[in-house]
Parts: sequence; structure tokens; C-alpha cells
Amino acid sequence: MKKKDLSYIMYIFLLLFPFIDFVTGIATWEGWLSIGLLVKGLLLVYAVFYLFKHEYKRKPLWVLFFLILGYSIVYLSIHSEAFFIEVSNLIKIFYLPILILFFTYYKNPYLNKKFMTWLLLFYLLLYLVPYVFGLGHNISEVYPNKELYLSYFYIGNELANVFIILIPIAFSYLIMNKKSILLLFAVLVLFMLLLLGTKAMYLSMVFILVYFLWYYRKKIGTFLKSHFKKVLIPIVVLLLAIGFYLPRSSLVQNIKTTLEYYEIETLTDMFSLERIDQVIYSNRLTFLYNVHQVYMDSSLSSKFFGLGRAQIEQIKDVEIDIFDIFYSIGIVGTLVYLGTFWYAIYSMKLKGLYLFVFCLLILISCFSGHVLISPMVSTYLALLVSVSKNENS
Repeated sequence: MKKKDLSYIMYIFLLLFPFIDFVTGIATWEGWLSIGLLVKGLLLVYAVFYLFKHEYKRKPLWVLFFLILGYSIVYLSIHSEAFFIEVSNLIKIFYLPILILFFTYYKNPYLNKKFMTWLLLFYLLLYLVPYVFGLGHNISEVYPNKELYLSYFYIGNELANVFIILIPIAFSYLIMNKKSILLLFAVLVLFMLLLLGTKAMYLSMVFILVYFLWYYRKKIGTFLKSHFKKVLIPIVVLLLAIGFYLPRSSLVQNIKTTLEYYEIETLTDMFSLERIDQVIYSNRLTFLYNVHQVYMDSSLSSKFFGLGRAQIEQIKDVEIDIFDIFYSIGIVGTLVYLGTFWYAIYSMKLKGLYLFVFCLLILISCFSGHVLISPMVSTYLALLVSVSKNENS
């Protein structure tokens, strides 16, 4: 098969990921067998074979491979009672750094900004269309202290993080190439934000807006000087729309639901670590404390090789990626992971918008998670490397 044909097959395969995530969400809600991790596991296997076949610096790869393999054998022997859960955990943890390495050396001209724009459109439609027909789920079905529409996706933070990656890349493409449909995408994104916007989503959108305003500051300044009177009314209308929109936004509704759930009536009620944990961190600090206590009381082998994912699930995972990684795979596993991740970061050559988006998601992973160990999110985070190489295509 020609190389061009193989590239197109990979393009179609990755273009189906929004639909795979959608079906995976339905399966999770219904308690069926999920195909998402299986499909992305196949991508991971292909990535490993491709790297060993084509990557010219094979010695570091062999070192990383034997480190991961050796650690995995010991880890799985300790946690053999929940073998499939622990295998799944290891795949999720090492998925991102291996995929970054893969897309660093993998060449595919179809993986460009236009491709990311199609992905954004698919996710927007899969999210919004069920709402139009009164279908889908709300996060309150799982967490009574929260209020967010999820469509048929299962984890709101994962979907929000996917949007945070795709929106700036897609809008960069639309501004330069497809201004005629820019407004359509803006309206769809606005409706999505009205329904889904999490705390991390809204804060990230502010960062993204500031980045774009700074990047296009000269063009914006020139345009305003010559068209100030024409844009004055639209700007006023936009500000009024934002003022009308904010009280009805998912962020405000989510905060209201949380405040009511925890019976917080005045600002002074917030001035305690417990309330900050409940409202701002969604109890993540409590989860962290509980897992840490179990870890400190565990055996020496558990400290070095981790508590295992199955045990952490019994306690409640922290939902801050680096802590979930550390406590599940221990000191040795975390060192192997950080070494692999460092080598992957060292190999990629991101800059500009791509580096900004990558750093933004790493920042999110330090507070709300569902980035580093979420194949749904980390697939697109790794894809930034390939898309950046095809900047002008």
C-alpha cells in the first residue's frame, strides 16, 4: 500500500475519534462494554511499532521500553488481583508521552489545522444536537452538587479539555482561511459554553481570548482606527449579550447548585479550607488527603510501586493527574513516567499557539485533572505536535 494511502487511512481513523468517544460515553452511561480504550490502545500499539521501525534514535527508546516493561511486570505482579484494571491504568498513564513521541516522528500531511477544525465541528454537533431534541444526560445524575449538560459524554472535564485544545487551533485556521463560516463556529461554541462551561473552561477561554487579542493586536488596532463607528454598536450589543448571558451560564448555575448543596449563604461562609475545597476544588483536597493517608500507612512495596488503581478507586481518586499517577504507580513508577515524559517533551518542537495550548492543558492538569491520563484528551494534546509540523498546509 502506498504511503499516501496509509496516511489517509490514519486521517480517517483519527477523524472517527469524536464518534468513538460519543459511543463510549453512551456505553458508560448504560453500563455496557466500552470500546474507547480498546481503539486507542490499538493506536498506542501502532505508535510503538512505528517508533521502533522508523525512529533513528532507537537506543533511548529501547531504554524507555525496558524501563516501562520491567516496571509494569513488577507492578502487575503486586496488583495481580485486579489485572485488567491495572493494565488499563498503565496504558492511560504512558499513553500521552508515547503518543507525543509518535507524532513527533510520524509524517502525515492530512493532520493539519483544517483536520482539527473538522474535529471541533464533530464534537460540537455531537454535544449540541442531542440537547435540541431533549436527549442526553446531566452531571447532576452522578453528582447532585453539580449542574452541567453532558449530552451522551460521561466526564464533563474531559470534554471541556478537548474543546480547550481544539477551539484555538480551529479558530486560528478559520480566521486565516474560512472567515465566511467563522460566525457559525462562534455561535456553536457560545451555545456549548452556555451548557458545558466548567470553571477550568471559562478561565481557559479568558486566557485564549487574551492570547488572540495580543497576537492580532496590530490588525485589531488598525481596524478599530478606521472602522470605530461601525463596530461601536456591535461591541455594545456584545457586552450587553455577555451581561445577559453570564447569569444564565452553566458556570453560574453550577456555582449556585454547589452553594445551595453545601448551604453557603454568605461570603463569610466561604472563609474556611473546607468550603474552598468543596466549592473551588470540588472536594479534591479531601480526596487527596484520604489517599495520602492510605499511602502513608501502606507497605514499603506499595510506596515504591504504588497502591494500584483498584485500591485508589475504592477510596476515591484525587482527580488531579500527577497525584493520581503518583499514588497509583508509586515512587519507582513515577520516576519512569517522568523520564518518559521528559524525553517526549524534549523531542517535540512546539512553539507559538501550539506551545501555548499545550502549556495551558498542563496547567489544567495540576488543578482539575483529566488531561495526562485521559486518552480522550491526550490524543489531541499529542496531535498538536503533528499539526504544528503542517502549519502551512
